[in-house]
Amino acid sequence: MKKYHGIIVKNKLISNFNKEIYHVEILMSSNKDKDDNYQDINYVTGDSIAIIAENPLDEVYKILTLINKKNFLTKYKKQQIFNLLKTRVNIFCLSNKMLERYSSFFKKSIDNNRIWNFIDLIKEYPMVINNESSIDNVFQIMDPIKPRLYSICSYPKVHNDKIHITVLRNHFITKLNGKIQYGLCSNFISQLKYGDAVYFYICKNYLLKLPESNKDIILIGTGTGIAPFRSFLYEREFIEANGKTWLFFGNQSIQKDFLYKKEIYHWKMNGILTRLSLAFSRDQKTKVYIHHKIWKNRIDFFHWMNQGAYIFICGKKNPMSIEVDNIISMVIQKVGRISPEKFIKKMKLEKRYLKSVY
Repeated sequence: MKKYHGIIVKNKLISNFNKEIYHVEILMSSNKDKDDNYQDINYVTGDSIAIIAENPLDEVYKILTLINKKNFLTKYKKQQIFNLLKTRVNIFCLSNKMLERYSSFFKKSIDNNRIWNFIDLIKEYPMVINNESSIDNVFQIMDPIKPRLYSICSYPKVHNDKIHITVLRNHFITKLNGKIQYGLCSNFISQLKYGDAVYFYICKNYLLKLPESNKDIILIGTGTGIAPFRSFLYEREFIEANGKTWLFFGNQSIQKDFLYKKEIYHWKMNGILTRLSLAFSRDQKTKVYIHHKIWKNRIDFFHWMNQGAYIFICGKKNPMSIEVDNIISMVIQKVGRISPEKFIKKMKLEKRYLKSVY
């Protein structure tokens, strides 16, 4: 898989209602041909981008300082270690396998019932390092930084030399000290500024593809699950598709986290979206979710499916996609009065029931 270089040209916080969500645009800055085209960076709607994150500088310096407390590292070795810590090895939420390797290597009994960051590990279970060469063994047992996949939400024939993604800044509370810890890649992306460099791969998705332009589609998603649907809708608009499109989208508040609201209303007004069903759970006393909207529209929903519409489900696997699967089965059973298992199996064989969940 080929690695590409890009430049951040937009990084905008588009929702800060309980969750931070960013719209990010990456200029494909390298690999031009003689006519200044980016023909070797090919993607289509449905594909994803794998971002290669880097560790935060402050954490890297903390580790480097702790490792070099005996001042035996040369300037060259310090730079080598800095580069490893910054761009190559994972220093957050260490895996059990990494902890086992560390425990075996340094003959230490490590408590693996908690989440360990590398700085905390080497403070509590210090490394025994006597020279520059011995420290290399430490980095050999560490896990590499893994790229993080994000659905592409742009369409190449509209957005030309840019790739757009929608990024939720993940966070969780650590049990040990109750502090907030952020996901490495989403935190890295959230800190990027105009002009910053980023490295990535293009990951093909051969399943999540639009059918012919005359086919009807039903798009079902919540939160950042809207990302691939944004690219779908840009494509359907660009090619002047004559198939019908029904979007089900849900989040918490229509005023605070209706992602890409202006574009969605534009597509509804110009007919790219035939139907639009919205579910914002916190806007009323009784929470309303996306599966409730499907059930409310169950007669038309089954008619679309029965007439050959393609269904796309994107967003969180649990509970969203499970609840959607269950309600669709109920619609088939109650409205269609046929076996949901056989009906959905047939749709899947025809590649009309497609999911991209996380």
